[in-house]
Amino acid sequence: MTLRPPHPESARAAAPAPNRTTLGDVGAPRHAVVLAPVMPRWDHGAFFRQVAEPLLAAGHRITIHDTLSLLREGDDLKALVGRWERYLAPDHDGPRGSGTEVDSCRQPSAAAPDVLVGNALGGAVVQALLAHEWTHRTRVLLLSGPTVADGELNAKLERIAAAVSAQGLPSAVRLLDEVVRGPGRQPGPVAPPSVADRSQLSDSDEKLAEWRLSAGLRLLHDADVREPVRDFPGALLHVYGEQSLLVQRKHLATGTRPRHHLVGVPQAGMRPHADRPALTRDTITRFLGAEES
Repeated sequence: MTLRPPHPESARAAAPAPNRTTLGDVGAPRHAVVLAPVMPRWDHGAFFRQVAEPLLAAGHRITIHDTLSLLREGDDLKALVGRWERYLAPDHDGPRGSGTEVDSCRQPSAAAPDVLVGNALGGAVVQALLAHEWTHRTRVLLLSGPTVADGELNAKLERIAAAVSAQGLPSAVRLLDEVVRGPGRQPGPVAPPSVADRSQLSDSDEKLAEWRLSAGLRLLHDADVREPVRDFPGALLHVYGEQSLLVQRKHLATGTRPRHHLVGVPQAGMRPHADRPALTRDTITRFLGAEES
């Protein structure tokens, strides 16, 4: 089965803005931008809500973006990063670009985000964005965001991606859950949609979910964003689960700067914000506090 977004040409012509959810006061003095992990269907930012409080308490409004909503068929990681750079970069000089689909829906912003957050694939995109000068005054928070993918990580991601077409989406989602959940969390069944939900799911919706999962995971094949991370002059924190079976400590890198940090969360898998939310919130709070002092 060939997996592709339904009607990719019409998707380009429509040029929709990325899927996003906003938390907090729209008039807050600071802005945090969050890029989501790979997910078959956008969850409207639910993945981040358990650890949003430190940012909200520090006076940020939070915009959580569906990272895959700017993905187009044929994109690699570099192309996806380019789309997000054109969307997120502050616009000091009026409209930029040549009328591409991303340029036409750029967010109206005269300032870079105060905090950039990326989870998993979103973290890899954020790290690649650090090559751009407009990010250099931004604080960066990464939740299991791989800096470099080795052969082991490539193979695990490909096994899950290939299962989409070979075994179906529910089986692939179960495989993903097996490698990201923490040691204390029991696997749950992949619940079928309710009767009401099923009536709203078209074949194209299902194929889009399949494409998002397989194409999203394959974006990380041989990813390597060590150079922009090494040269980033600002504050950067990696938070990862010490017992993750997917993205592990060896897949993360920082520079030598004193404001670059790695914090492992014990008894957590690849989603420390889900496995140990209180401890992850405390870690984020300390990071934000250290940068304020």
